[in-house]
Amino acid sequence: MLIAAESGPERLSQLILEDGTTVQNQAYLALRQALMSGRFRPGEEISLRTTAAALGTSVTPVREALRRLESEGGLVVQGPNRVLAVPFLSLEALMEIRTIRIQLEGMATETASGRMTSRHLRLIRNACALMETAAAKKDADAYLEHNWRFHSAIYQAARQPILLELIEGLWVRVGPLIRLALARPGHLAHSMECHREAERAMQAGDGSAARTAIERDIGDAAQDIAQLLLEETQEKTRA
Repeated sequence: MLIAAESGPERLSQLILEDGTTVQNQAYLALRQALMSGRFRPGEEISLRTTAAALGTSVTPVREALRRLESEGGLVVQGPNRVLAVPFLSLEALMEIRTIRIQLEGMATETASGRMTSRHLRLIRNACALMETAAAKKDADAYLEHNWRFHSAIYQAARQPILLELIEGLWVRVGPLIRLALARPGHLAHSMECHREAERAMQAGDGSAARTAIERDIGDAAQDIAQLLLEETQEKTRA
């Protein structure tokens, strides 16, 4: 099993302020990236002050960034104190997202295969190698980070910005759940097999084979997550 370091706001990097953008937008992008790459766990509460301190900014831009992520479904308000937290998806929502992801990400992968540059191929190859290294070191956080980078490099190569925006919106919701899938026996080995197949297909310019590998990765991961959600529901019922 992979070993996860402490997740959450404490592990966010401080913002490096850039010209031409606002602190609020940078905070939003940093938190969005953290959700997509599984840095947060489902059910984890997001402290405004802790997050602002981790990003090295005031609470005002972070508050607005969190509100924006809430409007996108990446965070939810829960409890009497109305604390923002990473949501647990229902089984029905998970299966719906799986179906949509298979269609959108499969299409993006096949499109990307015909538009690959040497730079895109290098990014995909490097991300796959870094996932292998993280798996060998049992480093869940590094694995999840490079898992997102691997998928993102493929979808960006499609050069379809609206499609990429839709895909990223789904990853904001499902990224934290992908972390849970790592606990399933055999999940990691099977997922890496899909990634290697996709990488080889991309290198060979075989869009159909690459699409099949990515679709299988998405579908099988969703099944592992669904099984975990079912087990958790059964456990709560027995308690």
